[in-house]
Amino acid sequence: MPFQNVTDVILNEEAQELEKMCTENPEVMKSVSEFDKEFELRLKLIEARKKAGLTQKEVEERSGLAQQAISRIETDNKISPSIKSLIKYVDAIGYELTLSPKSNR
Repeated sequence: MPFQNVTDVILNEEAQELEKMCTENPEVMKSVSEFDKEFELRLKLIEARKKAGLTQKEVEERSGLAQQAISRIETDNKISPSIKSLIKYVDAIGYELTLSPKSNR
């Protein structure tokens, strides 16, 4: 019998419970979907900053945003950055914020 990581078992059970909650309650599904989109955007921002070869300190210097604000933009899912801060951040890492239609998935 292969060894099964206890953490994997717990996470699998939690994922199953979350899936059940989403199925039973559309509001839970909406919240999970919004969290997923925010998490994906934050990962893309970090990836873009690193691809540009910039540290948070360098983004601070280029954008005028405090380092704590940059950290919150990248990691804090409890706080949403203002559009103004997000534009400053994206501009400082050499990107631009654009809007595009959803792809048919």
